[in-house]
Amino acid sequence: MKKRGSITVFLALLLTMFFSAIFAFLEAARVGGLKANSQISTMQARDTVLASYDQSLWEEYHLLFWQADEGDFPALGSLESLQQSAIEGNLSSLAQSGDNYYMLQVHLAEVTTNAYQLATDEGGEAFRKQAAEMMKVAVAETALQTMLEWITGEDTSEEQTDLATEAIETLETLDSAAASDAAQENAAASDAAGGNTTGTDSAGESAETGESAAVTEVQMSENPLEWVKKMSKSGILAIVMPEADISQKSIDSSTCIANRTLETGNLVVSEDISTTDKLLFYLYLGQYFSDASEESADQTLDYELEYMIAGKAEDQANLKTVVRRLLLMREAANLAYLETNSQKQQEVAAIAAVLVSVVGQPELEPLVQQGLLAAWAYAESVSDVRILLEGGKVSLVKTAEQWHTDLGSLSTTVYATEGDQQTKGLSYENYLQMLMWLTSDEKLAVRAMDMIEKNIDVQMDQMVCRAECAYVYEAYPLFWGYVTLGSDSLGTLQFQDESDISFIE
Repeated sequence: MKKRGSITVFLALLLTMFFSAIFAFLEAARVGGLKANSQISTMQARDTVLASYDQSLWEEYHLLFWQADEGDFPALGSLESLQQSAIEGNLSSLAQSGDNYYMLQVHLAEVTTNAYQLATDEGGEAFRKQAAEMMKVAVAETALQTMLEWITGEDTSEEQTDLATEAIETLETLDSAAASDAAQENAAASDAAGGNTTGTDSAGESAETGESAAVTEVQMSENPLEWVKKMSKSGILAIVMPEADISQKSIDSSTCIANRTLETGNLVVSEDISTTDKLLFYLYLGQYFSDASEESADQTLDYELEYMIAGKAEDQANLKTVVRRLLLMREAANLAYLETNSQKQQEVAAIAAVLVSVVGQPELEPLVQQGLLAAWAYAESVSDVRILLEGGKVSLVKTAEQWHTDLGSLSTTVYATEGDQQTKGLSYENYLQMLMWLTSDEKLAVRAMDMIEKNIDVQMDQMVCRAECAYVYEAYPLFWGYVTLGSDSLGTLQFQDESDISFIE
């Protein structure tokens, strides 16, 4: 017996609408999954770039940058190709992992780099920031505070503060190539004293005068003014490093960052560099670059920190500039100490009385005293710099126990540094950090990058630190083809995403 069935037109339309709604909801859910998949692909692309950092920079200087290809600017096509290859590779592996079909398969249609920042942009801002971030994990807050006191003189001692400020102001106002006022006073006082070159004989000839007793007390064996006059004819490095081998290394300044046309990025990042970041940056430079107090290394320049301060093409010229500034700094501090020490003032007065009595011009005694004070401060400064270069320490403000030279025999006591290595005070690197404080951060960063380029053969203006990229993904509808409502076709699905790639957190 046959049974017949039938369906009404209304029920047929109702079922069609029902299944169309089901497929539409399935497609909508799939679209959400496709969006999530595209976002995951974007993160994978970003991680691929971050993992492709330049290994030589990391191994030598613990810096993370991605190196673009030469001629890759301004589009950064190699960065886009790297990300596209990574995304397509990941999506392909996901598709192959399914049962012959992957429902959430998307395709990267386009990736563009909207903006990027290079290591050399804005005076090396990205380089400085990353160096500071890297040092944060290695430096405690107390160490930073101590360093700040060293550099700025912000110590609990009012005397330390005043003297540090005075030393810094002296360096800011005096030209590094000009002769100091103290040296001019020495020359004038020396001429006024009649060019006495036999201090011992002068002391003997005046033994019968009233001043001879004081001179015998200080035991003057030479004329301090003549010693300074003789030293002024020698080279500055020959004075502080008479027995050392000065590096003769040099670089081609025409290839340095400041002297060539650089690639530039178009990503403007406005970040203030805090005092803490500056101190961290100085610590980074001291840790990863050499100076004259260290043994020579297999590098383009031996005195790298000195180069960052002076900016000369030759090691010798850089060291000369730094030594001159250190002498000025120490001379200001030593002269301030002499002017407050009554015992040393008496020694100066006694020797000045002898010198003016020899030429028979007692009215010159105040001028000669000032010349002797300057000469003594200069000699002590020479001794200080020698100690620093030999790896010792020198206090910013000295005590009587830390004073090394004898006014009556400068030529012998100025170089007698054996046993003078103080355990308290500032090292040569600490004094260099004070000089860095007086040098612009942009110059320090650019010159530091010069040393990096010369040492490991990279181009810092091709090193990408940040990049903003845009991505367009495509996918084809799967369930929408079963939707019979209307006559419109959904077409290709497109998803847009963005990513901020940064090596600086």
